[in-house]
Amino acid sequence: MTEWSREHAEQELAAWAAANEYRDEIIKGAYRAGVTKARIHAVTGVARTAIDRVLRDPAPRPGLLDAAARHELTTFLSEFIDGWPRQPASVGELYPMRRPPVAQQFTPEQIAEQLLASAGFRALRLGTWLSTPKGEFITAAVEALTPPLYQMDIDLVIDAVKLAAQAQQREAREKAVGIGLVVAIGGALIAGSRQA
Repeated sequence: MTEWSREHAEQELAAWAAANEYRDEIIKGAYRAGVTKARIHAVTGVARTAIDRVLRDPAPRPGLLDAAARHELTTFLSEFIDGWPRQPASVGELYPMRRPPVAQQFTPEQIAEQLLASAGFRALRLGTWLSTPKGEFITAAVEALTPPLYQMDIDLVIDAVKLAAQAQQREAREKAVGIGLVVAIGGALIAGSRQA
């Protein structure tokens, strides 16, 4: 084995970490596509007991659609929109809008870009290789914000979160495809070196 430079070693570690981040989702997707456990083991080198554990886990992110996950998204959004104009606390009285709703200033695509730039949003991992949350989940999380936003801002945030989750899913799929190619090439090289 040749000696690596520190920079090369760090690149290899980063690639390994990226591969492991999506490993469970890739194993589940391959199994659902008809790849046997034995073949998954042969191609990836992942222990059969680990494959069994992954396949017993019902979802890529347990509880994604449960109340705790919705609360997590609502908490993040509450901090993200801090300072946005809100509906007045008293519904019976008429208050003039002091500031225009954010929806009059930004598009859902612009807000989605801001969300994707946020480490807090990325940590939620709403858009995984296999799925994005349903619209009802996002709507419930946004509507739980208190005091409530103006309706046009609620619609803006819902659309922006959906777009950002879809963009996250595209990124995850691109990574998964790249990782799959690396694994396939690595498997072919290992198989070739064993035959030599």
